[in-house]
Amino acid sequence: MGNFINIEHDFVERTLRLIAQYESIKHTYPFEEQLNYTLLLNCMLGIIVMPKERVFSHIPNHRITNELMQEMGLNETVINPQYTHLRSFIRALRNSVSHFSIDIISDDEHNLIDKIVFKRPDQFGGGEVANFTSEELLPFMRYYATWLQHNLNEHE
Repeated sequence: MGNFINIEHDFVERTLRLIAQYESIKHTYPFEEQLNYTLLLNCMLGIIVMPKERVFSHIPNHRITNELMQEMGLNETVINPQYTHLRSFIRALRNSVSHFSIDIISDDEHNLIDKIVFKRPDQFGGGEVANFTSEELLPFMRYYATWLQHNLNEHE
């Protein structure tokens, strides 16, 4: 693949393609060798961190409502109610990812990933940003990244 033409747009697009490529081959690996959540957490750099740093004004700023949560594929995920708008939530999520203030929770002794908890780093006051169910992180990332790409395309 060639050089970046528009790094902000291309990085988000390539991150989504990387996830799709992995999703298409992960079944070829035994379950215990599948690294889908490791990949997702790494890919948050391209979908959450870089856009906040480079194109903050293009991050959607819709009010977080139950309807928006459902539209984003978040039915069981809990977002801290102090984040009433998407942009402030993304900023807090960015801080959590950048400072690796993340907890992985397993609900039983099998140590499967059931929840991914993003927290505010202590220097930002601590506390929980969001508690994602493992099944809902990928749909959220896809939905949000598609929305971000649309905003970037509109303002090229």
